[in-house]
Amino acid sequence: MASVRVPRLSWVAITGAGSLFQEEGFRRLWLGRLISHGAYSAVLYALLILVVQKTGASIHASLLVVSYILPTATLGTVSGVVVDRLPKGMVLFVANLARAGLLLSLVVIGDSVWAIYGIALLLAVASQFASPAESAALPLVVPQRDLMRANSLNNLGTVASQALGMVGLAPAFLATVGADPLFVVAALMSVAAAVVFMGVPGLGGLRPAGGGSIGDMRDEFARAWSTLTRDLGTYMSVIILVLASASVLVCVALVPRYADKVLEVPVRNAIFVFAPAVLGILVGLRLVEWMARRLPRGWLIGGAFGLFVGSLAALGLVRQSAHALEGLNPFGLFSPGPLGEQAALILATMAFATLLAFAYTVINVASRAMVNERVPLEMQGRIFAAQVVLTNLASIPPILLSGALADLMGVTPVPIIVAAAILTVAVWAGARVAARQPIVS
Repeated sequence: MASVRVPRLSWVAITGAGSLFQEEGFRRLWLGRLISHGAYSAVLYALLILVVQKTGASIHASLLVVSYILPTATLGTVSGVVVDRLPKGMVLFVANLARAGLLLSLVVIGDSVWAIYGIALLLAVASQFASPAESAALPLVVPQRDLMRANSLNNLGTVASQALGMVGLAPAFLATVGADPLFVVAALMSVAAAVVFMGVPGLGGLRPAGGGSIGDMRDEFARAWSTLTRDLGTYMSVIILVLASASVLVCVALVPRYADKVLEVPVRNAIFVFAPAVLGILVGLRLVEWMARRLPRGWLIGGAFGLFVGSLAALGLVRQSAHALEGLNPFGLFSPGPLGEQAALILATMAFATLLAFAYTVINVASRAMVNERVPLEMQGRIFAAQVVLTNLASIPPILLSGALADLMGVTPVPIIVAAAILTVAVWAGARVAARQPIVS
């Protein structure tokens, strides 16, 4: 009798990686991002917790996030052009060494609130060069036919790095030996990432771009953005990604307050409530390529954005949802229902956060893949830098306002206000795009 072969779960089966990890360039780039983002996620989460513990006010968490994103207002034009002109491996090497030096200086300077703000600002400067370089490097190591899958795997690496940093390293160090040893370990991880990035083959050489003045850089940046606007589908996908990413930054700033005042769990344990959202990310990464083959890209991104807005608003209505869950009593087996108030709140939050993570993952992967596929390679650094600039500039006012509103009127109305705002902006931007005449190149 022939034996029945039982299929085994494998990394390739779960991720759909196929042959991508057999490519040395992609494998090294993915590993470098995993190490670098793991260190960075741990540090940012630790700094956020330290600020909230030292001040006890949501506005200070908002100020920390703003200090991290503020440099994009002035560096976006420069960083995008630099990334397009210089070898991507060199940019990533220098940026990660700079991060390592800043983390070690934080240990020396101390962990006062103002020192934390200053280091976060300088870390953001390094990230303003690293982030577009990572995105623009992908088409240099992956064939065009695999870009959707490669973007999915990059996002999976981001999830793994955030789990490593926020769920693993940061809570473990903060609960035991403290923040300073964490910063030292993160600095060593940044050095390791720098070495890995320098070993990635195929990250290109110098581009024969124009002059070196600020005016020349702005002209090059403007030309890249003009090229993007000629493809209205890709342009609108970038706008939707900007709105969704800005909303995520607002949510990150609210997490400590949300955990404390709504869920009534210790701030340092907030990450464990939102960690199950990783399931939504994994499902999104596994399905996005399948959905992209069956749906027009615009419908896919638009539908995911609708789910994102609805899930965000649902987080603001979590008390009502929890009340409904609390009243559930299947077959009259429990008296009262099986869920208490806090358990129902946590369960509802996990569910909505998972849907939010799924929707954002689809938006992120599909939008980045469109840019990789449709924008000329020599301009992608500027486009991804512009996306980061727009995200961070668009998020600064709502982050500051949401922190103040959370202190004044409570946390739960804020996600509803943010959802309504980004939906309004998306409809307005879509109407403008639809009204535009096609641009003939």
